[in-house]
Amino acid sequence: ARVETLHERGVPEARLYGEDPNDGVGGDAAFFLLLDEPEVYGLPPDPIVTTRDLPAMWKRAGLAALAMAAATVAAFVGGSS
Repeated sequence: ARVETLHERGVPEARLYGEDPNDGVGGDAAFFLLLDEPEVYGLPPDPIVTTRDLPAMWKRAGLAALAMAAATVAAFVGGSS
């Protein structure tokens, strides 16, 4: 209702930020009435949950650690000849 009132009063850029459950974070559990673009307020235009990628990131980190350990072992084993 507030957004519609602002639109009627000549503030067409008024919007609710974070109220859409289908956005990149599945709803923010809070929303903000913005009178300008989200970037003006230091908010991302298309928010996402960065922790959704954590399992893949940990997997890659583990593989990198294994590769480094294997390279270290290979360097010591190969260097002792």
